[in-house]
Parts: sequence; structure tokens; C-alpha cells
Amino acid sequence: MATIRLEIFPTAVTEEKLQEAQEKSLRRIFGTTQTLRYIKSPRKWGTLEDILQERAEEHCRDGKQFFSQGEWEKAITCYTKALNLDPKKVELYEQKAEAFLQLCDFQSAALHLRKAYFMTLAKEECLARLAFILYLQGQSLYEQQVYLDALESFTQASELQPKNPLYRRRSISCLAALKRYNECLQMVNEEVVRDQKNADLFVLRARLYEYFGKPTLCFYNLQDALAVDPEHTEAQLLLEKLRKNAQKNKDQAVSKALKGNLQGALLKINRAIENIPLEADYMLFRGSILRRLKDFSKAIEDYHKATEICKAEEGSQVGAEARVQMLLTYNDFAVQCYTKGLYEEAVLLLNKAIKGEKKEKGLYINRGDCFLKLGELNFAIADYQQALDVGPIDAGLQKRIAWLYNTMGLQQFKKRRYPEAEAYFSRAIEQNPLEPQHYLHRCKNRKFLQEVVGAKEDMATALLLNPENEEIHMLSNSLFRGESIQEVIQSKVGGLAKAVLDQRLETCPKYEAPAAPESQLLACRVFLSSVVSWELGKLLL
Repeated sequence: MATIRLEIFPTAVTEEKLQEAQEKSLRRIFGTTQTLRYIKSPRKWGTLEDILQERAEEHCRDGKQFFSQGEWEKAITCYTKALNLDPKKVELYEQKAEAFLQLCDFQSAALHLRKAYFMTLAKEECLARLAFILYLQGQSLYEQQVYLDALESFTQASELQPKNPLYRRRSISCLAALKRYNECLQMVNEEVVRDQKNADLFVLRARLYEYFGKPTLCFYNLQDALAVDPEHTEAQLLLEKLRKNAQKNKDQAVSKALKGNLQGALLKINRAIENIPLEADYMLFRGSILRRLKDFSKAIEDYHKATEICKAEEGSQVGAEARVQMLLTYNDFAVQCYTKGLYEEAVLLLNKAIKGEKKEKGLYINRGDCFLKLGELNFAIADYQQALDVGPIDAGLQKRIAWLYNTMGLQQFKKRRYPEAEAYFSRAIEQNPLEPQHYLHRCKNRKFLQEVVGAKEDMATALLLNPENEEIHMLSNSLFRGESIQEVIQSKVGGLAKAVLDQRLETCPKYEAPAAPESQLLACRVFLSSVVSWELGKLLL
């Protein structure tokens, strides 16, 4: 069966035939007139996307016009219509956010900028603008005293722009307004680390420390603020307040000290120093209180601080007084150690005192006593001799030196070192020629050296000084057999002994008593005769 092929359009019509048919139609409609023949045919409509795009642009143009005229609500309405038609237009979100910002609708402005952020390529600029809007929102809330919400806005702005100090510092203001001072201080500390040249930050931290009852830290922050800006008014006022508080406590300390309440005076002067820790006079006063309370370590520390503070001031009377008091305290501390049997510690303290004052004989005497207790006889004699060199003639000190030489001579005698023993006994006689025991000991020593003439001379001298001593009588019988004491004194040896003794006495001070035993040593009593002691009454004046 044959297949019948149906063709809907059996022939193709050329463009020329179509154009000719169109011309015939126009002639039929308009005739031969040419007036209406060349009217353009209506424009063809595009796709739906084109239509929407055109309408969106129209709303955008209207929105910009309203925005320029300050009609923000109408501008927002137009931008909203445009976004409904074309939600991918980033600039529309930004323009709408600006319109909301003009209406102070910060939350809506921030919302639209956040949307723009996720779509735009210029993210840094967008973030900066968003942070600024959050800052404005926070400032508005702060002025309305809605501090918690303001803090949230400032915190968000700071997170978006961490290098902008303005946002962080507004957060600090909110924390202060909310009385969250611990967090406030923490943030201020961080800001100070970032900016060491901002005097206001130091003053703010000083006020926080004042609130927390830490006047010392407050003082040092004010010092830092004034180092940056010497004319900072607020820092000067707050520092003056600290000075008044300090002086008030100092006056109360003086009053209590005059009444004998040293512990109460110490508490008050401590408060004065907490307010003004770089006042040398306060340190000096507290040192004197601590010294009287026998807290020598802390007293020395205060005197040292006072000296350091006054270093920059040439010829400072307070600094000079502090140095004197420090030497006195070293000596007092050494005395305390001596009484407790801590002789080595006492020597170390006296070393420090002597390093600061090399012309005070009492310090050498005290250190010599400590060496004596330690069995360091050579060092002890050296200190005693140094005391004689730096001070006037001291008969008591010469007796002590003589006693010590005599002791060292006896030690050598027991070891049968007779030449060394004779040398020590001779030195003892030089220091104290009126002590008969020294001659007696040298006499015994010379007998072992077989120096009979010298032994007889020493015995005659001993008889001249103490003719009633039984020990001298017994030894005299062994040297001068069958001779009475009177005969020995009137003999040629006795005359020579008297002449030598008179010659020695001419060069030595007058002695009223025999040499003192060890129990009569000074035992580290205070001997600072050339140093004027700074008594509490003078200090208070």
C-alpha cells in the first residue's frame, strides 16, 4: 500500500513575495497616501527577565532621587521594590542601609550591610562601614544610658575593626558605667600596652587603682601620665589629693610617735608612704620607727630607699641623714646579733657600716669585739689599733689591746714558742705599762729564754707596781735570793727598772685602775661618738 505524504507547507515563500504581499495590504488600507505608511510598528516585548530588570532599574533611579531629596522613607520603599525584583544587586543593600542610617535605624542598617558583606567583593570597606554603624548605635544607646546594649554594640564594632582604639575605649566607658571595674581595668591594661604615649589612659588606670584602694599603683600611673604630659590637669589634681592624704597620715604618725605609740605611728606612716612612695622624708621617718622597734632589716631598707631617692639632689640634708642613720642601724643590728651569739653575722653588718664610714672608731671597736669572740685575735687587734689611729687617745682601748696582746703571749707560752710570746708581752707592756701581770708573764718567759737580766728587770718593775702581790713575791725569791723587796727596789736593777717605767709613762695616758679583764669589754655597745644620733624628737621637728 502506498504511503501518502502530507505536507502542511508544500512550498517555501521567499522574502520578496512576503514584502510584495505586505505592500499590497498597505495600499488596500491607506490607498496611495504616504502619510501613515512609514509609522514604525510597535516594539517587540523582551523576555520576563528583561522586563523585571527594567522595572528594578526604574525603582532604583526613583530611590536615588528620593534619597538625594532627603525623603528617606520613600527611598527605602523604592529600594525594597527594586530588591524584590532583583535581590542580587549588592549596591541596593548598601544604599538601603544608608537610608536606614539617616533615619537612625541602626539595626536595620547593620542588617542590610551584613547581607551586602556576603555578596560584595569589597569586604574590607563593607566591614569598616558596618563597624561604624555599630559604633553609632552604641553611642546612641550610651547617651540613653542603656549601657549593656551599648557595650554589645561597641564590642561588635571592635571585633570587626580590632585595630580601631575608639571602639575598644568606648567599651571601657560602658564597663565603667556598669561598675564592672575589674573588666574595665583589664581592658585598660591592654590599652596601655598598645599605647604608651596616652596620658589619659594612665590617668584612667590611676583612678581605677584609687577605687580598688591601691594608692601606690595610682601614684605610679600618675607619674607616668605626667611624664607623657607634664601639664595634664586631671593628673595634677589627683596627685595633689594623694599628697594631702599622705601628709595627713604623716601628721598622725608624728602625733602617735610623740605619745610613745610606735606601732600606731608605723601604721600611719605606712599609709603615707602608700600614697607617696617616693618621699625620702617619709622613708627616713619610718626607718627611725622601725629602728626603735628593733626591726633593723626593714629600717636599713628604708634608709637605703631614702638615699636612692635623694641621689639626684646634691647636698640633700635628708639624704645625708639617711646615710648616717643607716650606719647607726647597721651597728644596732650588729649589737643584736652579738647578744644572740651570731658573731659572724655581726661582723658582716659592721663591714657594711665601716664601708660607709671609715673614720668612726666605735665601729672598729665593735667589730674587734666580734673577732675576739670568734677567736680571730689578730683581726681583733687590727681593728682595735685602727680605732686608736682614727680617734683620740683612748686609755681604755689601750688597756684592751694590752690585755689581748698578753692573752696571745700566754697562748704562745703554752706552746713553748718563747720568742713569739716575749714579743706579745712586750707589746702588751707598751700599751699598758702599769699592769704588773704583763711584766710578770714576760719575766717567766725570759727565764725560759735564759735572759736573766731582763727577767730581773721585769720582776723589779712588777714589785714597783704591786709590792703586795704574793705571786710576785714567790717569783722574786727565785731571782733575788735572800733579798728583801726593799733591797730589790733600791738595787741597781730596781733603779734601772724605775727609770724605764718613768720613760714609758711619759708617752702613755694616765691610768687610774689596772687592766680590765674580758668581762669588762665593751661587748659591742654603741660607740658612734663622732656621729650625731638623729633622735626621734629632732626628727619630728
